[in-house]
Amino acid sequence: MHTWDGAAVRSRHLLAWHERSNQDWERMVLDTVAEYQGKKQRAAERRGSIGLVFLNPSLRTLTSMEAAAVRLNMHPTTIIPGQGTWSFEWRDGVVMNADRAEHIREAVGVLSRYFRMLGVRSFASGTDYAADRDETRFRTILDAATVPVISLESAFYHPCQALADAGMLHHRFKGATAGRKFVLAWAYHPKALPMAVPNSALLMATRMGMNVTVARPEGFSLDPGIMERARMYASGHGQSVTETTSLGTAAKDAEVIYAKSWGAPLRYRDPEAEAQLRERHKQWRITEPLMAHTSRGVLMHCLPVRRNVVIDDAVMDGPQAVHLLQAEFRLHAQVAILARALG
Repeated sequence: MHTWDGAAVRSRHLLAWHERSNQDWERMVLDTVAEYQGKKQRAAERRGSIGLVFLNPSLRTLTSMEAAAVRLNMHPTTIIPGQGTWSFEWRDGVVMNADRAEHIREAVGVLSRYFRMLGVRSFASGTDYAADRDETRFRTILDAATVPVISLESAFYHPCQALADAGMLHHRFKGATAGRKFVLAWAYHPKALPMAVPNSALLMATRMGMNVTVARPEGFSLDPGIMERARMYASGHGQSVTETTSLGTAAKDAEVIYAKSWGAPLRYRDPEAEAQLRERHKQWRITEPLMAHTSRGVLMHCLPVRRNVVIDDAVMDGPQAVHLLQAEFRLHAQVAILARALG
């Protein structure tokens, strides 16, 4: 019989780390580092199965979640709607007489009866800012689920990436992240990418006590609510969050450059105008001369990355790039996340 303890299930959902206490966050970072160092010993008993629903493409998230599940002796099933399954309707109250055959509420309800937990990846719409900011689509999934749900990236947050990044930085700096200069560097991209990773990277770095600079062109500001939360985290560590429109100025003495592309908020109102604005900033990319201004800083990127558009080959293949270690930490972070969700 399928039973549902609503409060117990909701306590194990993972949408974004700011919904979790500092104690929970810090324990998860340490668990991630312990996984990397091989210090965690997991019991070998069968732990059930996990359904991984990918509404958007993935390489690292998909493969690392499958591998993490196997490490915990779980059976992963990957589901890509539209490829062997029905396409989903998300709207409530709609007459479903078009091409979408299954409502997301039934889909999630059924999957909740097949799996011990679910992982779901669902990007931002890029058309409805309020809905993306409020995570309307993902919260529909949480509302319909009767098992724990882990976000594999949503409209505004990527908790798996954030935890992996935190674990790698904790490892890199031997736990001494407080006060180090972290630069979140906007970079040109031919597409208007979502804000989930930059939002999560900013909140992660400030929660780690780092001194953060957001370097981005005019018009590419992040959400005011995200900035306010980041400043609150930074203030709690005696640090600050600053913004600049000069990438060169930001890079000076930086210990971490986190390169990431994102679309301007203008895309929600006028996609053509946003594209024209973005095209004017092709010079915003990470180069060897830029990295030379850092304090032997490391270069981070969540991947995938467009070489010689976002970051030059010389940097990607140089000694300052840690993107592959960063990607490895995705596996360790996801083991920690799944273990937490298992209770």
